[in-house]
Formats: sequence, C-alpha cells, structure tokens
Amino acid sequence: MLAVLRDHFVSSVDADGSGRLSRQELFDHIRDLLEKNRPTPLSHDYLELLSEVERCRYSEMDLGLEEEDAGLGVDEWIHFMLLRGSAPSHVAAKHLNRHLRKALSEDPALLSRLHAAFEAADKEGDGLLRQETWPEAFKAVGMSHPPEEVCLDREQDGSPWALSYYEFIGHALGLKASIVELALYDLSQGVARWVPSSLLGGHRFDGIWHTGVRVFGKEFWFGGVIMESNFDQVPFGAPVKVLRLGMTLRTYEDLVEFLKEDVYVDYNPKSYDILRRNCNHFSNELVQFLLHGKQLPEEVLMQPEWAKNAALISAARPLLNRWLGGFADEPNAESMSGGESPCTPQAVSRIDDMTEEWRSRLEAGDIVLHRQRFIDRPRPARVLSISVAPEAGRCGQKAEITYLRATAVSRWEHVSSTGTPWSWEIVCQPDVPLRQLYPLLDEADGSAHILKACLAQRDRKAREMLLRPRKMPLQPSCTKGHRLKTEERPWWLSSGSPCKICGDKEATCYEACSRCSFGICQHCIRRGGMLPGSVFADVLSPQLAKSLLEEEGWLEYKARCYFFKADHNGAGTVDKFKVRRVDGRLAAELGVKQMTDADIVKELSSFKETSDAPLELSEDSFCIFFSAALKRALEFLESGKTWKPRPRKTGRLRMVHQSSTL
Repeated sequence: MLAVLRDHFVSSVDADGSGRLSRQELFDHIRDLLEKNRPTPLSHDYLELLSEVERCRYSEMDLGLEEEDAGLGVDEWIHFMLLRGSAPSHVAAKHLNRHLRKALSEDPALLSRLHAAFEAADKEGDGLLRQETWPEAFKAVGMSHPPEEVCLDREQDGSPWALSYYEFIGHALGLKASIVELALYDLSQGVARWVPSSLLGGHRFDGIWHTGVRVFGKEFWFGGVIMESNFDQVPFGAPVKVLRLGMTLRTYEDLVEFLKEDVYVDYNPKSYDILRRNCNHFSNELVQFLLHGKQLPEEVLMQPEWAKNAALISAARPLLNRWLGGFADEPNAESMSGGESPCTPQAVSRIDDMTEEWRSRLEAGDIVLHRQRFIDRPRPARVLSISVAPEAGRCGQKAEITYLRATAVSRWEHVSSTGTPWSWEIVCQPDVPLRQLYPLLDEADGSAHILKACLAQRDRKAREMLLRPRKMPLQPSCTKGHRLKTEERPWWLSSGSPCKICGDKEATCYEACSRCSFGICQHCIRRGGMLPGSVFADVLSPQLAKSLLEEEGWLEYKARCYFFKADHNGAGTVDKFKVRRVDGRLAAELGVKQMTDADIVKELSSFKETSDAPLELSEDSFCIFFSAALKRALEFLESGKTWKPRPRKTGRLRMVHQSSTL
C-alpha cells in the first residue's frame, strides 16, 4: 500500500518533481480531479471554495517537518492518506496527529522510521499488521515488544488480531489503551420489572437506567452538570452491572477538552430532561468520542423514546427532572459547571461564545464549515440559501449548502486501475440545520470551533459577520432572556408592578415575564427599540453603548442581561474568570483591547468591602463595573485606540486559467 501511495505521489501529485507538495500543487491536483469529468471549468465561486478546501486540507496534512513555505514531504502525504483510511473518525485522527506533531518536533526522522517499520511488517500489503509481525514492527521503532494492552484488547473484545495503521502509530507513540466501561444503575431498585407494561408505554423494563462512563479510573456522568467522580462516590449506590465496551487510545486530557469544548453547550445546567437529554444521552456522546462512534446498548439508549408516552413517566417527569437533573444544586459537587435545571432542555453558552450570534447573521454566499456530528471531518461549504419555517421560529432555520467532497476507492488494489486513491465531486445538500454550521476562521486548522470572543476579535471575516444586522430581530426579553408577553391591566386596577425601566406603576399595557416578575411598559419598549440597533440587540455596538450611558434605566437593564449570561451557573456572583469573559465579549463587540489580568484584579479589588473578601461582583456591583467598562471602551475609540486584527498569512493561489490571478 505504501508503495502504491508513494508512486502516486511522484506521478500525479508532485507536479514539479521537487519531492515536496506545495499549496499550489495541492490546489491544482484537487482542481484537476474535480474538472476531470466536467464539461466546463469550475466557476469563480467554486474556485474560491476550493481555495478554502485546500487551506484546510493542507493544514491537516502539515506535521511541521519543514518551514512554513517549503511544502509537504511524501511521508506527510502518505501519513494523511493512510490515516484517512484507517482512523475510525476525523476526531481520532486529529488527536493522534497532535501527539505525533509533538514527537516529530523532538525527532523529525521518526515518521520515516514508522513508515519503514509498518511497510516491512505489512506482509500482505493491505495496511494491516498480523499478530506474528507485531514484535518485528515494534522492535523496529525502539520498543522491545508490543504493548500488553494490544493483546488484552483483542482477547476481551474479540477484535481482529491485526493492527491498522492508526493503531500501530498510536501505540508506537506510547499512547496507552485504557478500558472503557459502562456502569448501569437501576433507579427503580428492582421495582421496574414489576410495573405493568400499560404504565410504561407498552414496554417492560428490567430497570430504569442511569449510566456513567468509567475510564481513566473515574466515572463521568450527567446530572444537570457534568460530573467526574470516584467509583464509590456516585450517589446511586452500587451499579447493577458494569459492561466492558472496549479500549480507547484517547487520553484524559483529550476527554476533558472534549467535555469543555464540544459537550457543555448541550449538557449544562439548563438542559437536563429525563426524556430528551438525560444521563444516558450524555454517556452515549462520551462513548462515541472514546470508541469512535460506538453506541450504548439499545435497551438503555432507547428507553426514553419507548417511555415518552407512558402515563407513569409523564406524571413523574417534573419530579424526575428535579431529582436527576438537580445535582448542580449540591454545594460540594465537583463538576464542570453548575446551575439550575428546568423541565425543558435549553442549550446554553458562556457569555464569550458568540457562535449563535454569528449563525443568526448568515447569508447566501457565505463560506462556512459544515459538520453534522462532532466526529466528522468539517468541510468548507458555501451557503446557497437560508429558509425559515415561520411556525418554528429561529429553531426552524435551515440552509442549502454546496461543498466539495473527496471520495476514496473502496479497495486499495483498485488504485492502480483508477490512477488515484481518491476523486472529488461537487455536492449540494438542502435542509441543513444552522447548528451544523461553524465559522471558517483564518487561523484555525480546519477544525470546527465555537466562535469565542477572542477569535471573533482577531478574525476579520468573523468580525465583519457580527457587524451585520440579524436576519430575525430579537423579541423583547427580561434580563434573564425569557421572552416578554403582552399583559393588559384592567382600568380599575390603579397600580401594579412598576416598569423595570421607568418605574411607572400606572401603565395599563406592558410586556411581562411571569417567571421573573419582570415587566416593561409599552412606552419603554418603543423607546428601547428606537435606540441604535435596538436595546434588545444580541451584539453591542459603540452607538448603542453611547446611548445606554445616557439612559439610566436601559443601562441597568443591559448590565443585568450581561450579568445573568455571565453567571451561567447561577452562583449569584461573577468571579475573576467570568469577568474576564465579559471583558472579552465587550472588547470583541466594541473593537477595543481587552483588559489585562492585573487590570481585572485591580478593578475587582476596588469593590471589596474587606481585605479578605473574595474577588467577585454581586449583581449591583456588576452594574457599576459594566458602566465603567462602556465608558472606558468609548474613550479608547474616541482617541483612536481601536484594536485591529492581524491579516491572514497565506500565499496567493492561482485560481483561473492562463495569466489571470485572483
């Protein structure tokens, strides 16, 4: 297999015979494959999309073996192709390459030795190392014998006694395979098997299952917050059974990063629901990450679906949500996050996560990253159109996109007849939910990242996107983000709850939030909508900031909106870390430089009543901080101290025929 790939690199990919693959050569190579069966050349729009595809693909291939502009060597290209065919997912390949890049920085010749050892041990040439060749292969890369867990994995799981390229490289880099187990707890304590099926949607259950994933000596589970516990500290007693699911080459650090960057948005204090987003859904996400798409047993994963119409579950649903989703309220809980858990799942983001604001401004023609599942390789795509189902509101927004897709041959022996191990095609896909679209950032490595404020500030295109008006204007809301509803007061009711903006108690018509006892009179609603961009805008502009400083009521309203979004775990205060996120958000929105850590500490210290008081702000003191932050930002802008993102450092690519250049 390596010989076939090496020959293909020399004959078809390395156009100038230099032994290196430049960005221009990769661009031309993919373009030739796309235009091979087309009657006309690619249009300008597709050439522009192709340049982004090339940038992401080149970045993924680049292992840092040469200077930035020197091009990729044949070993890097072969590694990418072999990993593409053997890694169980894009996420698995990305994490393996992270460890490989670190090893290559210390030993640049390592990849060549790994390829030589793999090629010598691949006796059948199909990219798999049989058991009898393992000692030879590992000895060639400096390991006296294969890692013990290689055999253990096969004995326990019944896996084939052969190593793929991905597995061999991982073990050769010293990555230790860890056992992944699923702990099952019967919340009914054995009662479920005696409950009539008529009360459980026509099904009989052996147990009402709560699950936790055991790996790296800890158990990870979801109870309104993401918890990491010792096995004997899980509050459900001893598990009924523990299932061995397999072995993972992931590390503890990989898992923590995944929980913080990918999972928290959907599994947080506001999202627990016994039927739609519970501990078992969370366990399934972790198992897919650790074991490359493997699913939980059907009885566990499908139980909420089977029981969703059950009379018993419907009656007990609010109680179950408060019990099983209320671990965020435990004062001593060790967790990734905290907060309260309502009955309906609600994704939440930190205040410095501006992904949803970015999505609400997408237009036809934008180039984005598309990723259906977190384990999929994100691909650059162009938005062709955006449609909205009126009855579904923002959640019903869908996009039609087009992208360029690589297709590989099904069997390696066919490469010699087709002349290439891959081909490319143009694909159009309708009805793509906007939550599957991510910003294509200048400095990113082709991964799908949430748009944190620091990235939005540095990236020119992301900043320009956030300056656009929203496609669907925001409705008036209370300071906690609940939508306001119109209430009419009877004429004979002389007074009621005062307007939170002007204090008027006599208004007969106002917008109210019953959950928060919060209301705004119609006069203030109209006034707020007339402020630059509307006071209900999701992105603050310098013009709106200036107007807020002149409107005391709306300034306090906006400050409390920022406070409750910053206080994502309902602690009632914001500490230094949350204040840093608020400052990052304001800096990105207003285009100024962020405060230093020393400045933040100094600012927080000014609110301390005693020397030993914690560095944190209450809701009232945060309003003072917010006002000062706006004044400081506007002073910077008026003096010309704006923050400008750095331009992207990339070479120019020839995108059209002959002498024309874009």
